[in-house]
Amino acid sequence: MLRLRLPLVLLTTFVAVLALAGCSSSERLTPPGSLARELDLTGQTLTVGGKEFAEQLVLCKMTIALLQSTGATVVDRCDTKGSSNVRAALSSGQIDMYWEYTGTAWRTYLSQESTIADPRVLYDAVRFADAGNQITWLDPTPFNNTYAVGVRSDVAQRLRVRTISDFAALVRAGSPAATLCVDQEFTGREDGLQGLLATYDITLGDRALHTRQIEQIYGAVASQNPCTFGEVFATDGRLNPLRISTLVDDRGYFLPYNAALTVRSDVMARAPRLALLGRMVAPTLTEQVMRGLNERVSAGGRSPDEVARSFLREQGLIG
Repeated sequence: MLRLRLPLVLLTTFVAVLALAGCSSSERLTPPGSLARELDLTGQTLTVGGKEFAEQLVLCKMTIALLQSTGATVVDRCDTKGSSNVRAALSSGQIDMYWEYTGTAWRTYLSQESTIADPRVLYDAVRFADAGNQITWLDPTPFNNTYAVGVRSDVAQRLRVRTISDFAALVRAGSPAATLCVDQEFTGREDGLQGLLATYDITLGDRALHTRQIEQIYGAVASQNPCTFGEVFATDGRLNPLRISTLVDDRGYFLPYNAALTVRSDVMARAPRLALLGRMVAPTLTEQVMRGLNERVSAGGRSPDEVARSFLREQGLIG
């Protein structure tokens, strides 16, 4: 009996050793790059959140890969519906960080009515104000994903519409082309539809205003069904393939929406060198770069995680 049991014991021990080796080798799920040479988060567990559209998914997956490369264990909370839900998750401690936009924070979370047109001045104002909420803003991106009113380029030329004031004039003239698609969140935001209509003195009847999911608006504008104009984002990857241009915000209603990684201040106190993540990543995200990354997801059919990791490897930030 002893001879029969001994190989079983050895086999069990061998399997256990293999299992331990597997755990050890999978601790750093993303190969280290230049960030990991400056930042070691081994032993830390961090939860990363994000909103549901392509750009946010890319930024969220990018953050996860970067943190994994430094040895951290990361909990994925990407793809949360609604800005207010993600912000609430940060404030309540359900997540440790996510990418937010300066304009959104200024109007929606900080309830500020003044308009600050300078991106850097707005960022500094938001960063200072949010410090009182125990939220730290890391370095901002050069790209500004501001809201915009989009229309197909050839249609804009035909209608002679270049600015939002031109669109307002089209509405007042009773043009059948003066139709607008917006998503549900935009209708209720402090920096959304009602302020836009008031700023440009626009009155839209029920037949001229259509509510659609944000993902559906680009196709609706491209096909002019059910709307000729629509709420779009300035860095969205579908603008170029669908030949959608954005109207000039000639009355300066929309704030700058530069992105930055927002982190709970207690997390920053625990790992202050997390600031390196913003310092090394944010400057690489220009408007041209971000629109290109978004296009790979929205028009190219690639996954946000694949797009995020490919870009980070190109930059040498991960291995």
